[in-house]
Amino acid sequence: KLGLPYDAEGNIGKKGQVIPLLLKQLNALDFYTQVPPKSLSREFVESEIEPLILKHNYSTPDLLRTFYEHTAQQISNILKQENKQKNLLTGGGTHNRFLVERIKKISGKVIVIPPSDIIDFKEALIFSFLGLRRLEKKINCLESVTGAVSDNCGGIVHLV
Repeated sequence: KLGLPYDAEGNIGKKGQVIPLLLKQLNALDFYTQVPPKSLSREFVESEIEPLILKHNYSTPDLLRTFYEHTAQQISNILKQENKQKNLLTGGGTHNRFLVERIKKISGKVIVIPPSDIIDFKEALIFSFLGLRRLEKKINCLESVTGAVSDNCGGIVHLV
């Protein structure tokens, strides 16, 4: 809406105000009560989250601020369940300084952020490792993480 690719460091959302009704609706989504393993898919975001956000006629900073608060609350809920004071946070969201500040404040936990090259290339590193495990015919898919029926060695090797 603002012609930007993303909200750099969360600066736009930081200026907004939380929309209590939207925050309540986001936090009430059934996904958060489901037992793991589970994963937020793009399809879930498009079918469940986007309609909630798009039906509200609020400013972009307010919508961003509310979604950051929602995200920080949900991540903090998980961190509070863990018995670890120090937690590694990775992924593109770690570049959003405002979001990270909110997670730290709400969770009360120590948040460790790796260097940018780890954050930015984590997925490539992980898939390289999964590919290596496949070449070695070792398990690369855990039922406890994916919800598969059993641990397995997945993937296809294409020889070129």
